[in-house]
Amino acid sequence: MLKSLKLSILLFFIFVSFFSVFNELKAQTATLRGVVMDSLGNPIKSALVQEGSTNNNFYLTNDKGAYILTIPSDSTVTIFFNHPSFSPRAFQIALYKDEIKTLDTKLFKQIYQLSEVKIVDSREIETRDEAGTIYVKGEDLREIPVGYGEFTQQLVASGALGIASNNELSSDYSVRGGSFDENLVYVNNIEIYRPFIARAGQQEGLSFVNTNMVQEIEFSSGGWQSKYGDKLSSSLNIQYKKPLNFGGTLEASLLGGSLTLEGASKNKKHTAIVGARYKSTEYLLNTLQTQGEYKPKFGDVQSYFSFDLSGKNKYGKTYLDAILSYCVNRYSVFPSTRSTNFQTGEGVSNLTIAFEGKEQLDYDTFQGGLKLIHNFNDNFTSNLITSAMITQERERSNLESGYRICDLDGTNSGINGCVTEKGLGGEYQYSRNTLKGKVFIVENRNELIHNDLFKTEFGVQVKFEDINDNLNEYSFLDSADYILSVEDQIKTTNTLQSQRYSAYAQTTYRSLNDKHAITLGLRGTFWSINQELNISPRVQYSFNPEWEKDFVFTFASGVYYQPPFYREMRRPDGTVNMDLKAQGSLHFMGGFDYNFKQWGRPFKLISEVYYKQLWNVVPYDVDNIRIRYSGENQGVAYAAGIDTRLSGEFIPGTQSWVSLSVMSTKEKIDGDPRGYIRRPTDQRVTFAMFFQDHLPNNPSMRMNLRFMYGSGLPFGPPNNPELRNSFSGGNDYMRLDVGLLKIIALNKNSENPNEEFMKNLSIGLEILNVLGNNNVISHTWVSTYDGTQYAVPNTLSQRFFNVKMILHL
Repeated sequence: MLKSLKLSILLFFIFVSFFSVFNELKAQTATLRGVVMDSLGNPIKSALVQEGSTNNNFYLTNDKGAYILTIPSDSTVTIFFNHPSFSPRAFQIALYKDEIKTLDTKLFKQIYQLSEVKIVDSREIETRDEAGTIYVKGEDLREIPVGYGEFTQQLVASGALGIASNNELSSDYSVRGGSFDENLVYVNNIEIYRPFIARAGQQEGLSFVNTNMVQEIEFSSGGWQSKYGDKLSSSLNIQYKKPLNFGGTLEASLLGGSLTLEGASKNKKHTAIVGARYKSTEYLLNTLQTQGEYKPKFGDVQSYFSFDLSGKNKYGKTYLDAILSYCVNRYSVFPSTRSTNFQTGEGVSNLTIAFEGKEQLDYDTFQGGLKLIHNFNDNFTSNLITSAMITQERERSNLESGYRICDLDGTNSGINGCVTEKGLGGEYQYSRNTLKGKVFIVENRNELIHNDLFKTEFGVQVKFEDINDNLNEYSFLDSADYILSVEDQIKTTNTLQSQRYSAYAQTTYRSLNDKHAITLGLRGTFWSINQELNISPRVQYSFNPEWEKDFVFTFASGVYYQPPFYREMRRPDGTVNMDLKAQGSLHFMGGFDYNFKQWGRPFKLISEVYYKQLWNVVPYDVDNIRIRYSGENQGVAYAAGIDTRLSGEFIPGTQSWVSLSVMSTKEKIDGDPRGYIRRPTDQRVTFAMFFQDHLPNNPSMRMNLRFMYGSGLPFGPPNNPELRNSFSGGNDYMRLDVGLLKIIALNKNSENPNEEFMKNLSIGLEILNVLGNNNVISHTWVSTYDGTQYAVPNTLSQRFFNVKMILHL
């Protein structure tokens, strides 16, 4: 009752705050109208007229080529005109409040170098100077078909350098051979945490990031600057939107729904965006191998508020940003049966399992933060940030199973086709695990611009952590030779309280002709548990030669430490290693960024080679999404490879991309006579492609295609160190998703756009896993009467269809 009351109060605060801002929305707008024609003066039907500040504010011209668009007043905005049969045009325009202006436009069949407007995004320029970094706009991510708008899968499909994910049910990803726990994630400079005790992707529920709230992302695959934190593999920086006027998105599909509302005050000084999501993957989970009664229910509410507190303060401008998120996840399953055919050296065999019992996973997570920003003057800005994460997770299982393995006769499948019984066995799994975690952070970030050439950034952070973990789990294995054994018996309580301190300073120099840019930085960390002080020097350099072709060459190097978190410290027997040292990594990477035009349209090619040397490595094994650490600093490792990404307008007015990565990562563990062996994330080849298209004369009919391929990951039998990661056959990941979308304009007959509420409706059909591939995520090991062990593949979701509706307000 108390928890429900707290949630109700939180929701009430969020929505009251939002609608107090919303009441002032409908002012401060102007109207732009006109006709879009070809060079002969004939009207162009279904031309796209779009305001550049938002993906939702657009109009498709009617049969007479006419359009009418509501835009923010008292500020300069960019209006884009697009049609697949004509060259695009863009204009910058500023209107007064309630002003109505006519702008007639001609589009030309020929391709011209337009001179009306030149739009340059400063963030994109800075990103070109940073090795391993790509910049993606939120509207491009939202176009990618991934079932239920899962941000991580959209990020993977975006072709970000070196990123890989072999599980469409999970928000986990690996970057250049690193584990799931080696990736930094920030939302508006607030660090985000993932669930602790989830074992499988279907248990994870919603990832933190709400794609409908994203303005832009910046993703670094390595060699990132000192101002970003302490992990080994990647840094992801997400910026939520600050809207200029009222808008919203209502989504509904077979996998759930969401509602996002956004708005700004009359004077544009206060903004708000609120999103609520609900996800139920029961329909999707019914395509898995294990049949049963699935009851997944996941939901969250998020809000991002920004307030201008400056008033008439003559000592600078002050802003306050606030992010709040509350997520509730409930996953339960009553498995009944599973039947899997798999290939062996002798032919095809079948594994049939019967289940009795239940698995239940619940976790509630609150994450939030406040950021106070003060601009003392045009050159000096200071940020004071406080954030908190509170999670309560509970895992309960009481599951009994019995299996039968047999050879098939080659004509039938399943148990009816068995000709030779090879083994019988049973297993009982029990768990009553709870984890409570609290993280509280206070930090200060500062930026000082000396002149056009030099910029200095520095900051400090204090982090308080409190983890309470109660483990009570065991399993009985009745194997095929009728020997009863107890596996993985753990019963313990671990409490960990600690403080972490970090500081950074960096300076950036950019030459007058923008030919050279260099960033030098230093970062230090200290942890109260192991009393370890780590110093991390880092450098980035870019060179823009004065060539006719637009090349930028980049280089980055640095030392990166990952002080252990509770997950790495816990040994397989449940005990905690309080003396565990930080894992370290030295990054070297170099590459180029090439902007060019093909067929009169812009393209970008990025390619980069890298090498990472790691020490104080904590070995781990991966089962689905569950990582089991050894809890000891036991070895060294390396990762080396090359990443390439090509993006651009393959179809006029749409962004598409393709990426290819080749990599090798190995580790050498103390006491292992084999020397260097493959790491669990050693995926040699990954390929991703995203392609957009629309009907030649009707851009409201769109098609999106996503294709992903990843070569096989290594695996080995459990509790057998000498065969660890020895096998990799038959588990390549390949997936093709296709999305079809029809946009229906709801405002083409409106006489007064200021009274419009619903702008357009999109109806879509997604065909996920079109090829019906049996993608393998893990293996179940079973024994026969003669003691032989077989690795039976556990596969992910099969082909399924999703229908969705998106209403833009």
